[in-house]
Amino acid sequence: MSKFLKALLAVVLVSFGFVAPVEAALPPARVFVVTGSDINIVSRESKVPVSIQNNYDRQVRIRVHASAPDPAVTVEEFVSLTIPANSRKDALIPISVLSGGEYKLNVWVTTFTDIRVGQTVSMNLTVNPDIEIIIIVVFGTLIALLIVLGATRMSRRAKVEATA
Repeated sequence: MSKFLKALLAVVLVSFGFVAPVEAALPPARVFVVTGSDINIVSRESKVPVSIQNNYDRQVRIRVHASAPDPAVTVEEFVSLTIPANSRKDALIPISVLSGGEYKLNVWVTTFTDIRVGQTVSMNLTVNPDIEIIIIVVFGTLIALLIVLGATRMSRRAKVEATA
């Protein structure tokens, strides 16, 4: 049987679903985003750390991209990074958030020619931008209360010593 007839037969069999096409298994990416734990953010603007692993025997220059499906989160387009051979390095991705809540951030790596490397990783962000103000108010109130209690105690002690 000729090569043409074999190819034609293979196309017909795959088209009608009699056999599945054979897909070559690609080797796992040697530069990839390391999945991590959830990230807590306590401000409206922050830099999210994303770990990138390089398993090549030489340094690589890559771009770390991020996007958020929610319009309340604004992410910089990409961050360029040079990772030494057989090591891990953190990319700090600037983000800004309009309000508190739970958000997802999708992160992936590309070469400088925009060829995607590895899988897209989803990260969970928990944002509480107003917690700083609450902590400052509570701390200030506690200090004021301690000063008032100390002054009251000192004035009572002074009255007791004056009458004795």
